[in-house]
Amino acid sequence: HKVWWSYVGHFLHTPGYVYAYAFGNLLALSVYHRYLEVGPSFVDKYLDFLAAGGSTRPDELVRRLGMDITDPGFWDAGLKILDGMVTEVERLA
Repeated sequence: HKVWWSYVGHFLHTPGYVYAYAFGNLLALSVYHRYLEVGPSFVDKYLDFLAAGGSTRPDELVRRLGMDITDPGFWDAGLKILDGMVTEVERLA
């Protein structure tokens, strides 16, 4: 059905709802990219990051990982992983 999304009220009535998912997913991919760069020594910092939950702003939480969400390179790292996923799906299609 072409308008299935219009039946999901929170898509329409909660400003930023879909944006929050996109932000969170890309942030997670960027953090994962850092893990791939650093390796197992990153795990303790990452677990502390997760334990902090929503206790402070995202930029402050990510700074604890030694990363800066105001740096376009942070987001580029996540987009690089996403690009690799799309390339793999296209290859398999």
